[in-house]
Amino acid sequence: MTLIDATRVDTPFAEPKRELIAALDTGSITVRDTLPAESLGDGFDPVQARLRDWLRSWRPQRVPAFEPVRDTAPKGQRRTALKSAPTRPDGAVRVTASLYDPPTREGAPLAWSRNWVSVAVLPQATEAGRVYYRFAVGSRLVLDGQAETSLVSTSLNFGAVADAGSASPFDAPGFQTPVARPLVGVQGREDADAEAVQVIEGSLDVAAGDTPALAFVLGLDVLFRDGWVRLHEGSSAWVGPAGAGATGTIETRFVPAALLRIVEEAA
Repeated sequence: MTLIDATRVDTPFAEPKRELIAALDTGSITVRDTLPAESLGDGFDPVQARLRDWLRSWRPQRVPAFEPVRDTAPKGQRRTALKSAPTRPDGAVRVTASLYDPPTREGAPLAWSRNWVSVAVLPQATEAGRVYYRFAVGSRLVLDGQAETSLVSTSLNFGAVADAGSASPFDAPGFQTPVARPLVGVQGREDADAEAVQVIEGSLDVAAGDTPALAFVLGLDVLFRDGWVRLHEGSSAWVGPAGAGATGTIETRFVPAALLRIVEEAA
């Protein structure tokens, strides 16, 4: 902001308006009339309140339906022993299983593993700035069984890039390592019901014209030996908002670079 130099004769405020000042009606000491506050513009509190409201606002972004991309089963075992219902555009995958391993079999535990993928492409940035995102990943396992070993785990691999046109979220640094493991090593015991949720948040610098993309890969792993285990309906994994809301939606917010600079200078 440029301040006006009142000492310059070429400005309209080079000389005080003395005749206007002289004409001011100060009244007596009993006069209580003052200029209405609204004539001065918005006060600090309303402006700060609007800024706080904006900082709390998030834009919902739908996550497309997950697609199955990996299904492995032990050699010689029925692949369909671990079943997955057709996915819907609600950010969730649903599984059931009926597994049996005879006590007479020797060797390592049997292992089943499945993965599902979804990619959310955000709106193109119209100017440089920063995209903030947050979401929750959760899972629930409803199971029972009697086995020497019965461990069921869920996971989420996640990748984010600023521009889908020049990079893939599957190549983002660290994508190969799960960013979250909501449930780890849940055992198939009588009437077992386990549920967990983790919140993930981050941000990306974007340039004008960039199209950010976020990739999600949900995983389910079963390690099982000597006995039986069942996963009942209600067993699932999902992605949804960090706050209240239905699954299948994450939250994003865009902050222009100009505003970021103001905030950084004020800090």
